[in-house]
Amino acid sequence: MGFSQNDSPLIERKGNLVLNRYYILGEEVSERQVLKKMKPYEAAHKRMKASRRLAFTSEIIAAIGAGSFLPSVIDPSPEITIPLLITGVSLIAIAVPIKKKANRKADEAIELYNERKLIGEKSSRTELNLALTTTGLGIELKF
Repeated sequence: MGFSQNDSPLIERKGNLVLNRYYILGEEVSERQVLKKMKPYEAAHKRMKASRRLAFTSEIIAAIGAGSFLPSVIDPSPEITIPLLITGVSLIAIAVPIKKKANRKADEAIELYNERKLIGEKSSRTELNLALTTTGLGIELKF
């Protein structure tokens, strides 16, 4: 059974703060396959890539936070345990909103892909930014 560009199967995401699972036609697929499927749809593809970057960043921060508890196993003295506990919990607390944002971006990408509004879509969004560098201050205009 083949699919044209308009008949591409819908993508579905199920997951939580720890693990996301992606499905196409009820079959579980990897995040990489989803990203590959979205390639023709630029806006969805960009959001999905941003989601992956944010999720990776969140996982690294959470892993460092969880790993900060390990020295307290070797030396359970309060002088070491309490600062490491505070550091670890703080890092994990920082990772949670980042992961939520990653999940939100993934949901937006999937919604855009599933709506098929991106076929032939060209966007022209101009931006005006204030740029501050070591050599001075300037205005940046992007088309």
